[in-house]
Amino acid sequence: MATYEERIREVRGGLSPSFVRLADFLLDSYAEASFLTATELAHTLDLDPATVVRFAQKLGYPGYPELQREIRQKVKDQLLARHEAEPATAAAACDAALLEVSRALDLTRRSLPVQAAQGILDALDGAKRIVLLAEGLAVPPARTLATWLEAAGYAVVFANSGVPEMAGALAGVRKGDLLLAVIIEEQTPFIARALAEARSGGVRTAALVASPSAQAAQHADLLLTAHASPDPAVGGILIQALVVALVRMLLHARPGLFRPVQDRVSELTQRLLKGSH
Repeated sequence: MATYEERIREVRGGLSPSFVRLADFLLDSYAEASFLTATELAHTLDLDPATVVRFAQKLGYPGYPELQREIRQKVKDQLLARHEAEPATAAAACDAALLEVSRALDLTRRSLPVQAAQGILDALDGAKRIVLLAEGLAVPPARTLATWLEAAGYAVVFANSGVPEMAGALAGVRKGDLLLAVIIEEQTPFIARALAEARSGGVRTAALVASPSAQAAQHADLLLTAHASPDPAVGGILIQALVVALVRMLLHARPGLFRPVQDRVSELTQRLLKGSH
């Protein structure tokens, strides 16, 4: 028998907007949905309770209670499940990897230097430009950070294509700029040297590093570190988590920064859509 998730995915392409909202909520927030009656679920999503009932019937259930019963069973199974994968199997390797990530994230959360993160936010506000350096595995999280900073209206220069591009970015750095490095593993000494060079010239420097022992950390005025992991893949997840944490702090502390850019994007989107007809 198909699960409620399989049934949702089977029909999702033809669902109405209201049904899509319900479908996505049940897929993404099923634990919360397991505690909600049809009326409470409808209120949460600003829908009519009858819509919830019709959606359950659309999936082949007599009504919402039957659908909810299956969701509750899933939550119960997850809460009571004992992960005891057979040793030396792919399942055991998977479980060990997820456990390692979970522990590293928890240790990073517990040891997060909040004052250092706040210092980086203050430095962003005071910078004329943010020159962002990254290489290798650090490029994707650095790109995420650059996108959010640009959305907040900061002037960002992102150098991530090797030494010539880094040298070009460094040549244009001036006092008043912030040189920010994102580092997962130091494949080369170039970013550390770039930070040292900028710092010696009076430019403020900052770094997000996956390991406190990173050479580049020695040359950062402001340093945000994850809990060190010997596995670069885990380090990448930790750095992405630090980026998310930093962005959330920025959204909370300076929400107004994002509004002008968002308004401008909405305006341009509407103009482009009108021009396409």
